[in-house]
Amino acid sequence: MLHQHLELAGRSRLLGALSPSVRACLLSKARVRNFPRGATIFIQVEQARTLKIVLEGRIKLYRVAPSGCEAIVEVCSPGRSFEEIATLRGEAHRVSAQAATDASLLFVDLAGIDACPGAHQELTQAALAAAAESLDMLLDEVEQLKVQNGAQRLSGFLLSFCDGREGRCEFDLPYEKHLIAGRLGMKPESLSRAIGRLRRQGVAIRSDRVTIEDAGSLRRFLSDDPAM
Repeated sequence: MLHQHLELAGRSRLLGALSPSVRACLLSKARVRNFPRGATIFIQVEQARTLKIVLEGRIKLYRVAPSGCEAIVEVCSPGRSFEEIATLRGEAHRVSAQAATDASLLFVDLAGIDACPGAHQELTQAALAAAAESLDMLLDEVEQLKVQNGAQRLSGFLLSFCDGREGRCEFDLPYEKHLIAGRLGMKPESLSRAIGRLRRQGVAIRSDRVTIEDAGSLRRFLSDDPAM
């Protein structure tokens, strides 16, 4: 395992909450796996046996409705863990996971967790905290879906890559537009219309390159009442 992988995993929201001794013990049993874009990592209803932390790339978590339609629950970036509670309880995965880009994951097998004194108690507390953070994020997204229009939801997504900066902001989209649309609860054609609306707010998206002329102005647009 590369040194940078150990450092990132150690700072993750899950392992970062553990004592140094427990964290080192668990990392000694971990392994890294690489996945090409589009690869399935696990599917809904499979039993969860390992803790998973994103090291590189992006991981799409999704559910498939009886109609066959796909609902994207989250797109995890480096440092994120997922399905912690299901893994600790030995239950089935509640979502499916796929590599949205080329990705590397750290897998921590819990079969030998008893060899790490105190690990079960510490992991349980850390997993509950991580699950609470995920719930807060989902509640924020539900609120956005109910009170914001498509252009505002896209604005919030784009501004998350400006790190709180004011003025001009430029960056590349982290993954494909159809995945961004699903992440924001929109159809691809709705995303295209939202991109068109944001041109009036000083936002240009050419291929995968995003230019925001004034991030502060876009934040004010994001906070506007969409009914006005």
